[in-house]
Amino acid sequence: MQIRRLKIRNFRSVASGEVLFNEHTVLIGSNSVGKSTVCEALDLLLGPDRLSRTNPINEHDFHQRTYLDEDGEPVVIELEVVLTDLTPELEVKYRAHREYWDTKDETLLDEGDDPEDTDLDHVTPALRIVFEGTYDKEEDEFSAQTYFASPPPDDGGSPVRVSRSSKREFGFIYLRALRTGARALSLERGSLLDIILRLKEDDRSEMWEQTLGQLEELDPPIDQIPQLKKILEDVDERARRFIPLTDEGQAFRLFPSALTREDLRHSITLFGSSERSNTPVPYWRLGSGVINALVFSLLTFIAQLKKNVIFAMEEPEIAIPPHTQRRIVKFLRSRMQQAILTTHSPFVLEQFEPEDVVILERAEGCELTGKHVEMSGIKAKTYRGNLRRILAEAMLGTGVICVEGVSDAEVLSSASDVIEEGYSPGAYTPLDLSGVTIVQCEGDGGILRYGEFFKSLGKNIYALYDKQANRDIADDIDDLFDASWQLDQTGIEFLLAEEVTIAVLRKFLKRASKWQDYPSNAAKPAQFKYDADLDDDDVRKLAKRVLKVRKGSGYAGRLVELCGPDDLPGIVVEALETISDALPDNLVPGDDEGDEDGSPDGE
Repeated sequence: MQIRRLKIRNFRSVASGEVLFNEHTVLIGSNSVGKSTVCEALDLLLGPDRLSRTNPINEHDFHQRTYLDEDGEPVVIELEVVLTDLTPELEVKYRAHREYWDTKDETLLDEGDDPEDTDLDHVTPALRIVFEGTYDKEEDEFSAQTYFASPPPDDGGSPVRVSRSSKREFGFIYLRALRTGARALSLERGSLLDIILRLKEDDRSEMWEQTLGQLEELDPPIDQIPQLKKILEDVDERARRFIPLTDEGQAFRLFPSALTREDLRHSITLFGSSERSNTPVPYWRLGSGVINALVFSLLTFIAQLKKNVIFAMEEPEIAIPPHTQRRIVKFLRSRMQQAILTTHSPFVLEQFEPEDVVILERAEGCELTGKHVEMSGIKAKTYRGNLRRILAEAMLGTGVICVEGVSDAEVLSSASDVIEEGYSPGAYTPLDLSGVTIVQCEGDGGILRYGEFFKSLGKNIYALYDKQANRDIADDIDDLFDASWQLDQTGIEFLLAEEVTIAVLRKFLKRASKWQDYPSNAAKPAQFKYDADLDDDDVRKLAKRVLKVRKGSGYAGRLVELCGPDDLPGIVVEALETISDALPDNLVPGDDEGDEDGSPDGE
């Protein structure tokens, strides 16, 4: 079973929207764009236990909290999902509700299409599930239901509802961000432990009865603790003055729970012992990283027990080191029939092929769209190479600045730090807080190719590049990018040697001459020798030789680190200030997505 399409109307931060999914899909986008809304919509449609809750929806689930229109009539939340890749058993079981999905055009076949169309290789059986949530004025409560879209009900009839058992067959599992441990490691309905219990096909009724019986027959009972026993005896004696009570022993008892299944689901707590302590503690005291690792181990268990799993999870990177992030994503992609993730981590994103990446955007009017990444301008082998993580980081940000080589990237990164430290607070926003990634593009031709790629993703694009002999290339770069800066020199090293203040160059050469990898020339020992008596022109010439020989070795960045804002080349300062003014504080530390519309993240 796989999710192919999701439609949303009047739900949370989204007035309307549509997202298409591949076999595995990762959703990215800025904070508050709608990633959590998409996951919550899928859970309302497919989560086996979501609608069984007392309040599956409330006021905050309606777009702009509007659940009555201007005429006082109920507004309807409408969600729709298309499922394909049905197992043969499910295809037969739900044949009365079967529709057909065109994988080439990514649309449902209309009822009027010719019957032979369903035999085409790119057409596959599908189920369409619809969710409706509304406010019942007469009962003064919110109601919700899911049903099969096909066949449509007869006049006056009702659509066929999708049962909890059907949803369990669909195999949808959803873990929310930040609450992964509580969701997975409890025994509440729909938790990972609960799913494992169901899949084991053991007699759960016997399990609950045995547990309840043991709690009721604790030896010694809780109420036999001397202090508690005395209080209960006093309560018993006083209560008998006013009400009739049993003659067989004490009337009031103490038990560790309400002795019901539901109470146990909420009260039983998983304990664990860490490597450094043999004392069992509640799982939430083990640390976020351990909790997420435990969740991963439960997922491996589920994958072993159940082959048909659609798994959705928000931000699997939380409290997980990079190598574990990669391991979790690789496991999900290889063992789950479909994995749908949201992320802000390049270590997660780089595990997905570009075509599996969906960038969510929300236009004016709160219309949500999902755009699949297309590798225009960049070869697939380039994406799979060393630049993969940088490209993933860039796709997660708001913009990029394209440069030609390693030294250019070093200079911009160090210069951004220098300006931030040297300017008054708030006067300059560094590249990382603006969400801008520096991308090395392998020459001026690469700058054009990468620029086209990132422009197709809707990113803000900038370029800093060497002097061009071919004016047409420079014109093409200037026309493509939001802003670009061409050096008067043929390399960033020459720019630094010519325009960094002489005092900083002298300080740099004095220090660098003592470094182990400082260049030397046995045939011409004076070629790289630094002497404090060198005049200014000779200092600049020596700096140019040193930087050129050690191109890409960190020398350029270390030179810039010695500068103040006034010591830097003017074109570098101009470029960074322009980007700062265009993209101020787009990524604020600690800014969480939450429920996008500002509503509480409660269930």
